[in-house]
Amino acid sequence: MKSKLIAFLFLALPLFASAQNEVFKGEHFIEVTGTAHLEIEPNEIYTLIRLKEFEENRQKTTLEKLDADFLNALKNAGIDRKRLELADAGSSIGKFGRKDKDAFREKTYQIKLTSAAELEKFLEKLEPVKVDLVDITRLYHSDYEKIKLDLKTKALQAAKAKAETLLKSIGAEIGKPLMVRDWEVDPIQPMMEMKAANVRMNYAGDAAEESQIGFRKIKLQSQITAQFEIK
Repeated sequence: MKSKLIAFLFLALPLFASAQNEVFKGEHFIEVTGTAHLEIEPNEIYTLIRLKEFEENRQKTTLEKLDADFLNALKNAGIDRKRLELADAGSSIGKFGRKDKDAFREKTYQIKLTSAAELEKFLEKLEPVKVDLVDITRLYHSDYEKIKLDLKTKALQAAKAKAETLLKSIGAEIGKPLMVRDWEVDPIQPMMEMKAANVRMNYAGDAAEESQIGFRKIKLQSQITAQFEIK
């Protein structure tokens, strides 16, 4: 038993020495966190438009009529019809306990707009059309991934600059980087800003009486933690 204990201690000594070296080495680095912020305006505004037949004063407005009015409004807004996508499988029948001849058909489109100004013009031309719903489903920027990568670079540079400043204050110098950790931070999606109400409209054409539409910018943040050797 005694010989086994001696053998164990003999084998463990290099591990203890290695651990001590790691602790000693750990005393010669500085760990800092750098952040970078940026605000960008969305240039991809995904807008959903739903057309639905309805009855008013015993007169039924057909889906064909609504579709023609909508496409005409799209043209008047200067938007290429090729940018329009069908968001569902096509016209659908909504039965509300009536006979088939009285069922209301509907169709849903999606279009990608490029700015708040284009959205405002589109809504202006769409106002006479008795759409069932207009809704903003997504806001994005086409260069988001590139912008995010550039922001991470700035955050790392900020971490390095912080380390240099701190070490200089005690007469030391920064050495090579030992570790870099990237913390994922979700972007803050902008809210629509309107003078009166939101962008939703009902089929009766009760649009908000806003004169200007805008978006708060998408807020991006990058956070990088890094360790640098102390010379």
